[in-house]
Amino acid sequence: MEKNKISILIVDDEEMIVTILINFLSEKGYAVTGINDPEEALELLKRSSFDIVFTDLMMPQINGMELVKEIRQQENDTQIIIFTGYASVDSAIDAVQQGVYDYIKKPFRLEDIDKILTHAIEKLTLKRENETLHNEVKSMLSQITMLYDISNILYQVREQKYAVEMLFDTMAESMHIHTALLCEPENDVQKFGVTYTTVGAKSMKNSLNFNANAIFNGKVLSNENITILPDVGAKLKIDDNDVDLPDACRQIIFIPIKYQGLLQGYLVIVEHKDHVYPFTDELTLLKILATQIAPIIGSRQGRSKRNLESNDVEPIRALDDLINAELGLSDISDTPVSFAMTRLIATGMSEEEADFSLLRVNWRNLIADQLGPDKRLYWAGYDTLMIMAVGGNPVGLDHHLANVRNEMESGRMRSKSKTDLSMTHAILTYPFDADSAKKITAKLSSCLFNDVRKVKYSG
Repeated sequence: MEKNKISILIVDDEEMIVTILINFLSEKGYAVTGINDPEEALELLKRSSFDIVFTDLMMPQINGMELVKEIRQQENDTQIIIFTGYASVDSAIDAVQQGVYDYIKKPFRLEDIDKILTHAIEKLTLKRENETLHNEVKSMLSQITMLYDISNILYQVREQKYAVEMLFDTMAESMHIHTALLCEPENDVQKFGVTYTTVGAKSMKNSLNFNANAIFNGKVLSNENITILPDVGAKLKIDDNDVDLPDACRQIIFIPIKYQGLLQGYLVIVEHKDHVYPFTDELTLLKILATQIAPIIGSRQGRSKRNLESNDVEPIRALDDLINAELGLSDISDTPVSFAMTRLIATGMSEEEADFSLLRVNWRNLIADQLGPDKRLYWAGYDTLMIMAVGGNPVGLDHHLANVRNEMESGRMRSKSKTDLSMTHAILTYPFDADSAKKITAKLSSCLFNDVRKVKYSG
């Protein structure tokens, strides 16, 4: 702590002592207040707080311990130092019990005052730093928990528009970020010349539409790390075009959103005021947020972002119509139907799309071979399959999928890049666990993404 920010109160009925200490401590740069009247000091302490208080123990009308008790009633972290010419064991014990930092017998040397004061300030500084760190850690844990909880909810939201609105509301309420955009690619992210467009915005009238190699205020966006544009002002320059901002802007932060090693878009934060959190903590929270929403965006982008054949992927938002059509057939309308949703987990893979595309084809074939021809398989996302078993036993379905997972983890379906493979799945039965297509897809996707490797089914 800087000396000129340390406030010191000196209370003693001996005017000479107060004057000497004021002169001595003021010369060292401290902000010092001196009072000879203990009653006046008591009134001052009821209105104000100090970092350090020096007080005499024995004074007319009011003694030093009454001042100590008043300070402690305020529950502040003031360090108290008592000096007196009538030291005794009892008074020393009483002072310690009241939380007095130190106890000096008169007459004292100024060197002793300086030494004790230095140690008291060190203790006060350490205590405040610990409290600040504790509060920051507590706040970070709370925010991380909040981000995890909100991601669980987002997995159950079928419409992207509502999911994006929920994302922005969460950022505004919990992180005090009020201007933000979500930008996703319009075409295949693996092709040259991909164009990004704004799919959702909060407190931002103008959209950001840009090419992957666009230059923002002299910078090219990174697809791996956060890009920060400082001191932006009222306009953002993208290549040769100016974009008007709602207010003079301190900085813009671009957070890449990656899923399965591929860039899915950018979360864009426009900041106008000082940070609510320390900047490094805010960046950490934003990274976590981008990681949490990446599977949602990645699975919803599905076919259009990865250049897959149009008959190969059934986007998850279209499953509701498909399931409704299947359940509406007369021959199964009164028959229990087991549904499973399973997700491919691949680690250590190459970022080349061909590797993962081959894996997903082999994985689907492995599941089809294990389940047999009477089970219907639909792509619910780039790495997610929906399985429909009319009249199927959920326990048997669970057994077959467990066999597939064991075979994958044994290394029999390993790519040339030696990818580690596994899968997770969730199961429920219509109409016992869910009686509508919307409930089926919502419950399965929630279980699948929230309970990794944990099987959910009802029999």
